[in-house]
Amino acid sequence: MAKRHVAATASIAVFIAFSAIYLGALPRGRETESASAAAGEISPARYMRDVVYLASDALKGRGNGSPELDRAADYIAGEFRAAGLQPAGENHSYFQDFEITTGARLGTRNAVELEGRPLTIGRDFVPIVFSDDADFSGPLVFAGYGITAPEYHYDDYAGIDVRGKIVVVLSHEPQERDTHSIFAGANLTRHALLVNKAVNAKLHGAKGIIILTDFNHEKEDINEAAGHEDFADMGIPAVYALRGPFVDAFKQRGKDIAALEKAIDSDLKPQSFELPDIRARIATDIIRTKKTIKNVIGAIPGTDPGLKQEWVVIGAHYDHLGLGNRNSLAPSQIGQIHHGADDNASGTAGVMELGRIADKHKGEWQRSLLFIAFSGEEIGLLGSSYFVNHPTVPLAKIDGMINMDMIGRLSKDRLFVGGIGTSPSLKSTVQTLDQSEGLKIDFSDSGYGSSDHTSFNTKKIPVLFFFSGLHTDYHKPSDTSDKINAAGAVKVLSLVYLTMDRLASNSAKLLYNEVRQPEPQTATARAQGYGPYFGSVPDFRDDLNGVLFSDVQNNSPAAKAGLKGGDLLVEFDGKPIQNLNDYAYALRAKQPGDIVQVVVKRNGEDVKAAVVLEPRR
Repeated sequence: MAKRHVAATASIAVFIAFSAIYLGALPRGRETESASAAAGEISPARYMRDVVYLASDALKGRGNGSPELDRAADYIAGEFRAAGLQPAGENHSYFQDFEITTGARLGTRNAVELEGRPLTIGRDFVPIVFSDDADFSGPLVFAGYGITAPEYHYDDYAGIDVRGKIVVVLSHEPQERDTHSIFAGANLTRHALLVNKAVNAKLHGAKGIIILTDFNHEKEDINEAAGHEDFADMGIPAVYALRGPFVDAFKQRGKDIAALEKAIDSDLKPQSFELPDIRARIATDIIRTKKTIKNVIGAIPGTDPGLKQEWVVIGAHYDHLGLGNRNSLAPSQIGQIHHGADDNASGTAGVMELGRIADKHKGEWQRSLLFIAFSGEEIGLLGSSYFVNHPTVPLAKIDGMINMDMIGRLSKDRLFVGGIGTSPSLKSTVQTLDQSEGLKIDFSDSGYGSSDHTSFNTKKIPVLFFFSGLHTDYHKPSDTSDKINAAGAVKVLSLVYLTMDRLASNSAKLLYNEVRQPEPQTATARAQGYGPYFGSVPDFRDDLNGVLFSDVQNNSPAAKAGLKGGDLLVEFDGKPIQNLNDYAYALRAKQPGDIVQVVVKRNGEDVKAAVVLEPRR
């Protein structure tokens, strides 16, 4: 399951709760006894064999772009083939290929010059890999820690104009040694991240940023510190530098960086100023690595001549974090294998096992079944997003999608099922079918969340999301196969099989229902909330200059302002938006109740809208 590190959320988002109305059950199709007997064929031994392999040391956490992810794809395709599923990818294969950005390295044209004197790369400065390719010379502005934190009433950019200049800021954040600081002391907040300092500088109009080692970190290794950042292009040249050369240049103008740092830390009053007579040059040359990854797709054709062109999708993502990355919840263990047994070898093994059982009974469904193992989920639902935008079967003919993400740690028979509000009949159908399994189900209407069903819901396809819950091993190396509850997973798979059977064997098409967002109940709720809410569902692709909305939630601030799915956000509150980090940072700087002017591209035209932000629900 993806934990987004695009700064759009600050915590793990498992699902977004909405409310809808329940209007009745799907008509019964063929006899339930036959489906129940088939579900009884699900093998815990086969299931665990797949989980153990996918979560093994040999597959090294199945990181996106890694050879081990390709090995996992080959394994899944081999199991589809052995089960008898027909290839349903591209070119009569089981695979659907797409390209992602997996890393970045330094080119040969990186440079920093201070008053005409070149600094030495690797010793005096290090380019940060989220930089764009740029070469700019201009005057300097000192902007403290480079932080704008409205929640703390703190802004290093207050009262200064950095447009068209190079910003010099300190690393980390104020009052790190003060446990009572409104910042987090030694624990640090998101404002300490280099990427957030760079985005903030860009949104204020700076043409480059130089981040200096602060005096609380005398022995900091700039090469190591700059190596754990996002490699997406943030649209500004950025370097991490030792402060020595800048300390000398500042002293010649009567400015003491150490004293400035102490002054900020003492009372949290910014000490920013322009240095028009100090000029610098910053050049960055970053080469981004592109790799091809793949979805794995197999099919079982239906039997009814009139309905076999319609599809029910059963999916799960098979990628994980590899050796750990910025999404690891065990930062000190980055470099170790993040096995991903529950997340999401458990769901992928479920797709394979259901495919085996379904193929044995392939003459029993009117509709066709499509089994998909998605990649790219952990870096932004990329595989499922690519599929719904480049479907290998007609998208309009997909009647429903069932997603399994983290189904391997069932405890006390409690199961979460999301998406039941996306079609009027889904809740009663699952409740009826669960009578044979006896699970204790927590339902959510919402078809949105941090897993692949969201991509289908944005295309107005009914979805169901099966999930057995978070645990302390989530996104850590300790998510290993020995902790999987195989018997519990079989219970979940039995319910999924019965649900799949019901959707595929009924002549009635599922009707899509758009789950409505509730209004804030009171003025107090509107004023307090949990931060600003906009209401867009972003596409995580990185090849556009702006943020593409894959959907806009109804009854949300964006929807009320007339924004739509397919709009490309290019300006927010007067600031140009190039990527999701820009958008997220600009949004976080606002409060519920603020009116924000935005510009989107729609059918090649600029569309302006005023969005009244609301509290998160």
